[in-house]
Amino acid sequence: MAAWAGCASTSQQRIDTVKAYREARAAGDHAAARAMLGDDPRVWFESREGPGRPLDPEGKDLYREWDLYFRSKGEDLRWETAPDSVSVIRSEMNDYFRLIERNGSWYRMTYFFDERGRIEGYMVSGCDDAPVTVDRFKEFEAWAIATHPEEWEYLRPGGRLDPTGDRALRTRGLLNEWRRSIGLAPID
Repeated sequence: MAAWAGCASTSQQRIDTVKAYREARAAGDHAAARAMLGDDPRVWFESREGPGRPLDPEGKDLYREWDLYFRSKGEDLRWETAPDSVSVIRSEMNDYFRLIERNGSWYRMTYFFDERGRIEGYMVSGCDDAPVTVDRFKEFEAWAIATHPEEWEYLRPGGRLDPTGDRALRTRGLLNEWRRSIGLAPID
């Protein structure tokens, strides 16, 4: 993990720091991951405005259980650099996308650095050159609201995805019920 040591003064050093950080988290080496972070690391979604959420170096983020349950698989497509950050464009596929007949998803993860070369946070956002996303979510949503409004409100409080608790399991159940109702095979 020596690649992150010292000042991340070049783009490649920053990319190496991010890769080492992600590898440490994946390996469960929380001490190594924490050592690569600034004093108060944060996470933002779509824009780097406001305080952001605290970044947990142990990987206990909001979507962790959802991603594990739906067997999310991602791939780094390309790296981009800026004066104080590096970004990686990633593609993702998972069972949730398969259940709604989505062709996958692309997103950008932008990592920001402090003056000592440590990661002070990252932002997850869309990317302009992503392939057009095609899915049947709106069809599923209309069916769920019409047939199971209370369950839909539990799964999507205020119309927003809540990935916590038993919602992944219950989302799969509702999606498979919808799939059966329109003649598609369930996905377990």
